[in-house]
Amino acid sequence: MAGLGSTNSLYKYQFSKLALHKWSLKMANYSHLFLLFVTFFVPQVLAATNYTVGDKSGWNLGVDYFSWTSDKTFFVGDSLVFKYEKGKHNVLNVDVSSFSQCTAPKDQPPMVSGNDVITLTTPGTKWFICTIPHHCNSGQKLVISVDSAPPSPIIQSPLIPPFAGQPPPPTSSLPPVLVPDLPPVLPPTSPPSVPSPPQNQTAPHLPIAPMPTQTIPPVESPAAPSPITAAPPPSGAALKSVVSGHLGFLAMAVSVLAGIMI
Repeated sequence: MAGLGSTNSLYKYQFSKLALHKWSLKMANYSHLFLLFVTFFVPQVLAATNYTVGDKSGWNLGVDYFSWTSDKTFFVGDSLVFKYEKGKHNVLNVDVSSFSQCTAPKDQPPMVSGNDVITLTTPGTKWFICTIPHHCNSGQKLVISVDSAPPSPIIQSPLIPPFAGQPPPPTSSLPPVLVPDLPPVLPPTSPPSVPSPPQNQTAPHLPIAPMPTQTIPPVESPAAPSPITAAPPPSGAALKSVVSGHLGFLAMAVSVLAGIMI
């Protein structure tokens, strides 16, 4: 029985949780509709301005309406209020030709209430005159330039907090992936350029090895023979040493010349 009671309590909790979730979604949809209405309709109503033509002077003779409009900017949605003494003046919206000639179209009656309100519904230039004789020619005329509606202010939708009992979004339990730091890639280096020798450069002069000198022992001239006995001829060993000395000198000279030519 205890287990059955706990199961019923769990079902009731889940049902209440689901009902609360549906209610929060419905309220979120209503809030979006409200924000849509506030964004597109309320700024236009709040931004509209009612201008009393001539301010305190109203719609009368002797008022410089060109100076009155010099510091004003009119937008679509604004209204012009013409205040005057009823029966003495009127107001008529005309075209540029009737405005410049102060003539009133026959098929268009003027406004005569004394508190006439004209809402500016389209952008462009608007012309107004008083059709009472000689009033328009005396300066009771008005021309304005109407701009498009000003941009609406941006209204951000508020964040709807989660309803009570809703679990927070699960967080990932995976460990962060560590990306190893890669060494910076260096641009390829070009091999060092070998400077080319100048065109007029000549081959280097090789040093000339000094020619070895061979000291030849002086040959002693034999003493003059005595008239009685003759000198004996040189022995074979002495002649052999002299010849070998000359041959060694010739070999060394040949090797030096060969080195110079190479």
